Amino acid sequence: MIKDEELSLELWPFILPLPKKKWMQYKILLSAFGSKVAFSILKNLKIEGKTYQKDLLKKLTQHSNKSILNYLKLFVEAKILEEGMEQSKIEGKTIWIKWYKPTFLGKWLILLLISPKKLSKDEIKEMSRDFLKFYAKNLAKFCSDYEIDPEEFKKIFEEALKESKSNFKH
Repeated sequence: MIKDEELSLELWPFILPLPKKKWMQYKILLSAFGSKVAFSILKNLKIEGKTYQKDLLKKLTQHSNKSILNYLKLFVEAKILEEGMEQSKIEGKTIWIKWYKPTFLGKWLILLLISPKKLSKDEIKEMSRDFLKFYAKNLAKFCSDYEIDPEEFKKIFEEALKESKSNFKH
């Protein structure tokens, strides 16, 4: 049971969705939090859109290219990032450029590592909405699987809204 003083702490309301399989949880957490290289990569990825491999290698000069590429490969395997290639023309030559884009889980890992102050109000609102939709869908399935009345969770949410209404600014 959560104590009242624990609830009074001001926290970033962050929940990290993880796959159900324990080995995947381990793989994701270890790949994301296993080293300074992993942290540096995640903190330098765009939340929305593509981040190009060459740009990451230019930014992260304090780490070896081999380490960066190994972690990028691990992030793709752990389903934290998607990867792809696209053609580009430079000085009349066609070259292939590799890019990475965070998955839903990847976005949440990145948000865990950066300050919410670096995000716009709209970005926070959109990410929160996306996460609530994801969480509600999974909570509904959880309630169904374990025969738990979802009204219990709805009451908890409504009580929290009432308590915080005095702090809510329109």
